Amino acid sequence: MAWSPDLLPDHEEWSTSLYEMVKNDAKRALSGCSCTAVGPEAEYEQVIQLLSVNSRHEVVKKGVVLGRQLVELMEGQEIAWMVLAEFWSEMILYIAPSDNVRGHLEAIVRGGELITLLWALLSHVGILSRPGDAAGTATTDAAASARHR
Repeated sequence: MAWSPDLLPDHEEWSTSLYEMVKNDAKRALSGCSCTAVGPEAEYEQVIQLLSVNSRHEVVKKGVVLGRQLVELMEGQEIAWMVLAEFWSEMILYIAPSDNVRGHLEAIVRGGELITLLWALLSHVGILSRPGDAAGTATTDAAASARHR
């Protein structure tokens, strides 16, 4: 997000702007953190409290709510890992298709990005856009048959 916003599905300027707003809001909200809490649980509570009270951005507020829910799931750690794995695999596979070939080539020159590797894999099986994009789901017959194997 920070290093290659041009590889994300939304407009680069919007993605960069949102990232900066959320980052700055979290920094501001946590600026009063003395981080004197002893132990990870106490530190977690301190961070959650500061973000809950001091954040102004909706993304940060929703992140706090989701973070709390995930911690509640941690009682059954296997469930928490399943939730995280499902979320991140869906998210990264959703954003990977792209028509920004130049951006991905530049990322490869810089050493590559995970999103570029996934873009290359999806491109090879003919997945060139996200479901619901204006262009539709651009898949080839080979890609469709590969998914059904």
